[in-house]
Amino acid sequence: MRRTAKDHGFILCLLLNMVFRFEWCVAAIVYYCLHLWLHFPLFPTFVLLGIWVLYALVITVVFSLANRAADTPTPYPENKNPYSKSTDDYLGGEQR
Repeated sequence: MRRTAKDHGFILCLLLNMVFRFEWCVAAIVYYCLHLWLHFPLFPTFVLLGIWVLYALVITVVFSLANRAADTPTPYPENKNPYSKSTDDYLGGEQR
């Protein structure tokens, strides 16, 4: 069946991957709480959030490439049955 969408929901898959990998974000949340209470620098929080997003992005890209590779059709194998009728009779080949 022909697909009508070009992007196949890449953004939706990325958001779902980020939800499924939420435990990677827990370190950033803890570090942000430390920033609020003990005035730690805020830069490592953004680094941890960036690692979380990049990890989810890489996994999503790998899955989308695997999905695209699975969509390639397999070529029709050559008929090697000696008892089947050949198509040469219809295409102007030798007649017996």
